[in-house]
Order: sequence, then C-alpha cells, then structure tokens
Amino acid sequence: MTAGKSSKTCSQGQASTQRRRSGKWVRRTIQAGLIAGLVLDTAQLRRRLAGLRTLPDRPEPGQDRFRVLEAEDVRVDRATLAAARAHAQAEGLSTLDLVPRDLPVAQALDLLRAVDPTTYRTDRQAPGRGALHATLADDGVLRAAGIPTDNGHPSAPELAEAIAQLKLHAPGGTDLIVAPRLTSAPDVVAKDPEVLASMHGENTMGALLPQLAWLSALAASTLINPAWALAAIGAWSAQPLIVFYGSKNMRPADLLSYSASRAVKEPKRLFAAMAAAQSHTAERVDPVEERRPAYQADLAKGIDRFFGERRTDCPWCSSTRLEVRLRTRDLFQRKPGTFVLDRCQDCGHVFQNPQLTSAGLDFYYRDFYDGMGEKKLDSLFKARGVMYRPRAESLKRFAQPESWLDVGTGHGHFCNAAREVWPQTTFDGLDITDGIKLAEHRGWIDRGYRGSFVELSPSMAANYDVVSMFHYLEHSLDPKLELEAAHTALRSGGHLVIEVPDPEARWANLLGKWWIPWLQPQHLHFVSIGNLRRQLEKMGFTVVLEQRAEAHEPIDLLSAAWTRLSNLAAGGEDLPWYPAKPDPTRKAIRAATLAIGSPVLLAASLADGALRPFAARLGLTNAYRVIARKS
Repeated sequence: MTAGKSSKTCSQGQASTQRRRSGKWVRRTIQAGLIAGLVLDTAQLRRRLAGLRTLPDRPEPGQDRFRVLEAEDVRVDRATLAAARAHAQAEGLSTLDLVPRDLPVAQALDLLRAVDPTTYRTDRQAPGRGALHATLADDGVLRAAGIPTDNGHPSAPELAEAIAQLKLHAPGGTDLIVAPRLTSAPDVVAKDPEVLASMHGENTMGALLPQLAWLSALAASTLINPAWALAAIGAWSAQPLIVFYGSKNMRPADLLSYSASRAVKEPKRLFAAMAAAQSHTAERVDPVEERRPAYQADLAKGIDRFFGERRTDCPWCSSTRLEVRLRTRDLFQRKPGTFVLDRCQDCGHVFQNPQLTSAGLDFYYRDFYDGMGEKKLDSLFKARGVMYRPRAESLKRFAQPESWLDVGTGHGHFCNAAREVWPQTTFDGLDITDGIKLAEHRGWIDRGYRGSFVELSPSMAANYDVVSMFHYLEHSLDPKLELEAAHTALRSGGHLVIEVPDPEARWANLLGKWWIPWLQPQHLHFVSIGNLRRQLEKMGFTVVLEQRAEAHEPIDLLSAAWTRLSNLAAGGEDLPWYPAKPDPTRKAIRAATLAIGSPVLLAASLADGALRPFAARLGLTNAYRVIARKS
C-alpha cells in the first residue's frame, strides 16, 4: 500500500513538474514573441522614416492646376506652397500631402505604420493616408473624387476622408512629403481620436486591434512576471526615442514628453478613439435599425424557401455515392440556417447540398459584400493587396496580353494592382454587385459588365487574351458553365487563370468548420485540382501551370481564431437579422471577450507567418492556381 501511494505521489510530482515546465516554456515563448514584435516594428518604423523625403525649395511653376486643401487652423506659407506645386508638377503627381516636420509622436507613428513612403506612390492598393494638415490636389482628380473646394477649411476628419478618396482616384499619382516650414496645428492634433474614429468607422476597434493586443499582452504579463513586464513597458515607451533618433526629416515637438508618458497616453488615446466611434454611431442614422424591419419580415416567412431540393447525385460526375463532409452555421454574418457540404466518394467534389435558391443567395449575400459590409470587405481586399501582383505576374511566362477580363472583380482591386505589371493592357471587369460601377468610376477598370458571366459571354466571344477567375468559381451555381463561358470569351491561344480554395488542404481537416475557405453559405462548390484539370482538357484547354504554394494566403490560424472569438462574443453584436438590440451587459461582455482574446490573435498571426515557408512541404496551403491555354 505504501509503495503504491509513493508511486502515485511520484507520478503526481512528475506531472506537476511537467506542467510547470510547459507553463514556463509558453511564458517565455510569448515574451520572446512580444520582444521580437517590438524590435521588428521599431526597425520598420525607422526604415520608413528614412524613406520619407523632404520638400526642396523650388520656384513656383508657370502653369498651376493644383488646389490646396488646408485643415482648420492650418495656413501654408507662400514659399512652401510654391515649392509643393513645383514638386508635384515635376514629379507628375496628382496629389501631394504635406507633412509638418514637428508632427507629434502619436500621429507620426500612425502615419508611418499606415504608409511606406518608398512605395506609397507606386503601390496602387495602398490606402490614402496623410498628416491631415494640408494636401495639394489636381483639379481634375478633385472633381472625379467629388471633393468640394469652395466650402472653406475642412476639419481634420473631413480632410482624412478627402485624402482617402484622392488616393482611390489617383492610385499611381499620390505621394507625401515633409514640408520643413509647415508646423503642426494644435486643433488637428486635438481631434486625433475623432480622426481615427471617422477613418475606421464601425471597424475602429478592429483597426486598433494590433495595438490593443500588444497592450493587453503587456498588461497580462504583469500578473506573471512583474519585473519583466515593467522592463518591456519601459522598452516600448522608449520606442519613439529610437525611431526618431538622428532623424533629419521629422522632429516631433513632444518626443521626450510623449515617450515619458506613453504608457498612460497611448491607451487613453486608443480608448478615446473607440468612444468617439461609438458616439459617431449614435449620432447618425443607425444602419442596423434601418434594415431590421426588412430582415425580420423576411425571416417571418421562414427560411426553408432559401434552400432548393437536396440532390442525390454529384453535380460534377453524377455519382450517387455522397457523404456529409461538413455541417455548419453561418459563422461570419451569423444569419440563421444550417448548411451542409456533401462530398462525392467517387470524384471527391465537395458541394453545398441543398444549394441556396436565388432568394437564398440574395438573403445571405445581402450586406456581406455591399451595404453594411461594403467598407469592411473593401478594407479586407486592400489588405490582401500583396496577393494581387503575383497573380498578375504568374502569366508573364506565357503571354503578353492586350486585353484582360477579370470575372468576379468586385471593386476592381486586382485590376488596379495588375496595371503595375501590365501598364499597356486593357482591363475589363465583370461582377453581379454594384461594386462594378465603383471600379469603373475610379478608373480601376476600363469597362465594367454587371450581370451573369454565363449569360453575357456570347456578347464578348473571342474578345479577350486573358480571362481570370480569382476566388470566383466557388461562388458559382454551376462551375462547368462558367468554364464554358470563359472558353467563349477567350481568343484562340488565350489564357484562363483560375484560383480557388483547395478542398484537399490539410487545414480543412485540422480546423474543421473554422477553416475560413469553407465560408458558408457563400461558397457553393469546391473543385479539386485534378477534377479541374481534367475538365479543362476535356473542353479543349491545355493546362500550362499548377501552383499551390504561390496561391497560399497565410491566414488560416488567424482567421480561425478570429472567427471562433467573434462567435464566442456574438451575443453582444447588434445585427439587423437579430430581433432586437443587445443589452449593455452583453455589449460589455463582447468587448471584454475581444480584448482578452486579442493576444490569441497576435499569437495566431505570428504562427501563420512562421509556418508560411514550410506550408507547401507540410501540405498546409489553402488554395491553388491553374493557368490553361485555349487550344
């Protein structure tokens, strides 16, 4: 008996020691990640600061097509204005933002995090950002962006919106520069929380999440290792001193005072921005309440009408050997309903069964890509800009296209970015949403088609050298008909470029319903690379390229963590398909849940980045790309 007890005690002691070691390893990993993040952030800020040019003195140009937008309490001196106009004309710019040399630390760091000065002009996907004091703009671009010039001095939030619009309408002709004689205005600085709130709108908390995650992680670490946490907070507070040390182009007036009190001032500033965003939401017409009656009327009729009849055979190969692959809810908008993905046991095709009807598609798409979701999705597509250029470059080995049709173009982000790679190519776009009009208005596409590709393709027979479908085919009602439409629109020898989620990806099994490419109920079909290749060859295409690693977006863990966290806090969300607003307690619980979970998101993002170099080798890619030539 004694020996048994001794053995049990020994076993418990070993388990306790193992838990302590594991806990210590986790703490050290988190601490190392936080320090590494701070070092990398500091290095990036210094690099970007070094790339920020200073406005040289130049005589005023003879011809002037520029107007200056000055914020309240800002006056640009004549010499600076003349030099700015001459610089913009010499550089072929449409818009030039003037940055005060003494811009305060918080605003200067925000600007450097938002803008890489070395690529800002050439990066057509970069969001328009500035110091919000004075911006020079071409008359024609001002008219195209719908920005009035005769209503006095705009407020800082209004100037922030104007700069964002100017960059959208002059994506390759917008830049910023330090104006040595321009000084920062106290009124502009004082409105910083309002600027952040108006810039990010309802997504203010999400936009500030990286900073909040960092601060939350530091605050949490004080409970585990106070000495280490205080040292880390000290290092973070000193970051501005390191960033601006020795800088010749920017010298923030409050560098010493802000650094000394950053641990207090920065959280206060971020919370003030979130409070301002909430206040703005309360003041304007509530889009949720505006939409709630229509949604409730739809739901009162029942949701069965949103689903078609359940198929008993595979839409790809007609086999009747089907099995349930996934059963899930709408994890993204959280609209009611249960959605089933079936898998064919013979060909491996995965498809939604029963599939949404046209009424169902209208209901579940509503306010996702447009309406309430338009701004958020637009920001997401901009953030994915790093993927657009490689997509365009993937064709370089095979063709020099004169005409390109992007199907499912949305707001035209891909076409806008692809112009950097193919400046002489005509880019047209097709989509079923209103976004196609916006893409055409901004000049991101040359011509926009709104409607069904299958129905419109006969009118564009043999018109294009390239047809692209980037994450479009999975949304289609019948992928084979879409491929036939592409075959029709292409000239002989033209190329079809397709990128879709990979249903054979390991992440699909590892993350289950939290794997974001499942995206129910929007994604209707998941075609394997083998099935797609065989179908294209059957139609008369020759597959010339297959890629997995190059099509991979390293967001699997981050998106799964965010989706899980957001659903945990769903009770505090105000959505028009919910019968009523959540009470203050539920809202507070949601905010607390997202704040507490923010370090998890940071860890997931770091893990995604760490796994990226090994993704192909480990089978952890999430998409594939195929290029096929029409024979």
